[in-house]
Amino acid sequence: MRKRTFIVAFIALICTVSASAQLFWKVSGNGLAKPSYLFGTHHLIDKGQIKGFDKILAIAGQADAVVGEMDMTDMASMQTKIMQDAVMQGTTMTQLLSSDDYTLVDTELKQLFGAGLDQLGSFKPMMLQTMYVGMVYLKSQNLTKQPAAVDILFQKAAKDSNKQVIGLETIEQQSAMLFDSLPLSRQAEILVKSVKEKQKGIDQLKRLNEYYLEGNLTKLADLDNEDDDMTPAEKRTIYENRNNRWMKQIPELFKKQSCFVAVGCMHLIGDTGLIDQLRKAGYKVEAE
Repeated sequence: MRKRTFIVAFIALICTVSASAQLFWKVSGNGLAKPSYLFGTHHLIDKGQIKGFDKILAIAGQADAVVGEMDMTDMASMQTKIMQDAVMQGTTMTQLLSSDDYTLVDTELKQLFGAGLDQLGSFKPMMLQTMYVGMVYLKSQNLTKQPAAVDILFQKAAKDSNKQVIGLETIEQQSAMLFDSLPLSRQAEILVKSVKEKQKGIDQLKRLNEYYLEGNLTKLADLDNEDDDMTPAEKRTIYENRNNRWMKQIPELFKKQSCFVAVGCMHLIGDTGLIDQLRKAGYKVEAE
């Protein structure tokens, strides 16, 4: 009996590992006339590093529509809107940071960007934190620019083929989530923490890249749980709450046409991730 229990547990473990080592999924069943697809993206990874990317791009081209977190086909307008929304109104960095923290952040920004808080301090702290973490990582990898986001590649290919590109949220919604979901004082705390724990952030991003390229959702989930820059409640705003909103849209989109859904890989993980939520909604979700 113990031997049989061990075998069953071992088979379950194999199935779990096999299912987690995957970023590309086919969604079928639940009355769908044609399958749709789900792919987890990561903006610090070049397409050439993703195993089988050309095959994934070809399958995306067979779908009737490409769905992303946002419609990114007009990048210039999107970037302008983000920059506008990222500017503070009526608050200054000297009000948010202690004298020592101001000097610390100012010095780090000058070393990285050649401009300190005198020039960049009008931006909300989460904007500065995003810029800082990204540039620190690029410098640590001797990269001069961030790789082209594969989300844009999928959407551009769809646009070139006169296919529909659908955003699950607007730029206004994403800006609000990024820059307004936390008080400015809390944003400032996260910025300072990122600067003080710079090497820890580099190490975590390296592991994120490693686990992503392995396609290991279990390790990605563990890494997310380990990351303490934000509280679990704050993370829910970024992941769980948005997943729940998207799940009100995705099934309706699947009914209308075959869709290729490309969203950040962290939206796939856990029992509130899109994979588990789609399964709970009655769909068959299998590694492609």
